[in-house]
Amino acid sequence: MSTRSDQASLRSLLDRVPWGRRVLLPEDAKDIPNDAEVSIITDTVDEHLIESVRQGAKVIIVATEPDTTRSIEALLGYSEFSHRQRSEWIVAPNHQLPFLARTPDEFAAHTALVTFTAPTEAHTLFTVNIALKNYTVASRQSLGRGTLTVLGIDVATLTQPGTWLDHCMGLMLATQHTATKHEFGVGVIGYGPYGGMGLYHGTAANRTPGLRIVSTMDANPERIAQAELDFPGIVGYTSVEHLLSDSATDIVVIATPPNTHFTLALQALEAGKHVVVEKPLCLTTDEADKLIDIAQGNHRVLTVHQNRRWDQDFRTLVALLDTNVIGEVFNIETSVSSFDHPCRAWHSDNDVSGGLAYDWGAHHIDWIHQLYGTAPERVYAFGQKRRWHEMTNLDQLRIHLQFPDGREATFFQSELDGFRRPKFYVQGTQGTIIGNYRPLEQHRVEPVFGYQVDRYHYAEAPVMLEVALYEGPGRLAHYQPSLVDPDPFGFHRNLADHLLVGTPLAVAPTDIRDVVAVLELAHRSTALGDIQALQPR
Repeated sequence: MSTRSDQASLRSLLDRVPWGRRVLLPEDAKDIPNDAEVSIITDTVDEHLIESVRQGAKVIIVATEPDTTRSIEALLGYSEFSHRQRSEWIVAPNHQLPFLARTPDEFAAHTALVTFTAPTEAHTLFTVNIALKNYTVASRQSLGRGTLTVLGIDVATLTQPGTWLDHCMGLMLATQHTATKHEFGVGVIGYGPYGGMGLYHGTAANRTPGLRIVSTMDANPERIAQAELDFPGIVGYTSVEHLLSDSATDIVVIATPPNTHFTLALQALEAGKHVVVEKPLCLTTDEADKLIDIAQGNHRVLTVHQNRRWDQDFRTLVALLDTNVIGEVFNIETSVSSFDHPCRAWHSDNDVSGGLAYDWGAHHIDWIHQLYGTAPERVYAFGQKRRWHEMTNLDQLRIHLQFPDGREATFFQSELDGFRRPKFYVQGTQGTIIGNYRPLEQHRVEPVFGYQVDRYHYAEAPVMLEVALYEGPGRLAHYQPSLVDPDPFGFHRNLADHLLVGTPLAVAPTDIRDVVAVLELAHRSTALGDIQALQPR
């Protein structure tokens, strides 16, 4: 029989995902209506349940209890059930199924397992390899007008936040319909120089099942020629209007300077395209609200390439805080700083970039919002213009955020900081987490020239995190957690899952509207010298 903790774990999953309101967790199989979108059963399987599926219900059975497996065996023809002890198992998704196409080839899961042989008409979802033989641990089949999914993985493992099994559970819950489109064409406005955003988005699209780079636009013909070399078959345009009229282009990525984002995003949405905007979304909340309204009215996706949410160090920090390792978090500080001449391009021009905060600040403020789960109530900022007078951006900016219940956060960016501050400094009631930047250099020896050093921007490398935990008077325990695995195209995977399967959009435009609001208020606060209150949409 399922336990109360099983029920609580499943309910916690449904609370975390938007499709939870469409999912039933009946106390008894007889409670399932035939038109239920999804029901999850952890123990009771009987003729009434099977008939509900035949009449159109969509049911997921967690088959880890002996009573459940015996019922499935007797009623549905499943066989060879084998209960495996709790261990770390390597789970392999079936990539032949479109909704699992964007999952890893395999991933580890610490769980108890039930392997089984499914009827021939069922599709295998997951397998494990034991002694060089593959065994089914999850399957799905059509039964009458409904679908029946059988999972041989324990409930607690299925619903552990942040794991690949948890992600796959979300895909299974969302995928109870047949996608009408199997691939979306991507076009990039602003291909850029070699190694720039055009190459990045094109590579990401072509490595994400369900996406494909098909077009680009750039005012520079040499960059169009480079795009055609990078991606044979791509169509290059020198005008935005021509790209927007391309019927093969379903998604438009806007990779131009920030002061053009609003106009181009508006054009693309009005042309009926899904739109991805490089950060920041735009420069004002009025612009953000208009774009959100147009996207909703046209039933089109609007999102922002907040790729830093998938950085190894940030995802590791999120995982640590999800376990409450340092207790209740009350202060978050992030920074990006050095003492050096700033970038001599549009990034450092106030009129084009929007101001100092709109570059790295767009990532850091988003990080802070993600860690706290909400936007701040008040914003106060103080800026300095002291040295780099040929650039119109500020030389230094400190943004202080005040949250409900007295929590606080600070983002600091400076071109006048001789001792670089930590990337992350997070305080909780049980400990502290810090992540310090490190030099990013590549050393080599070349003929004639001898010893050479290539230096890269320090913020491109993930930082190693250090955790200090309070163990009693005068005692702190220190340890350094390993970083989670890289996930370079996580943003594009989520976009494809959203469009093709219906899973939630990771970067919702309403969330980024709050980021834009903070950046806008920070510059206003710097000019006026007072605290600014954040206004909800």
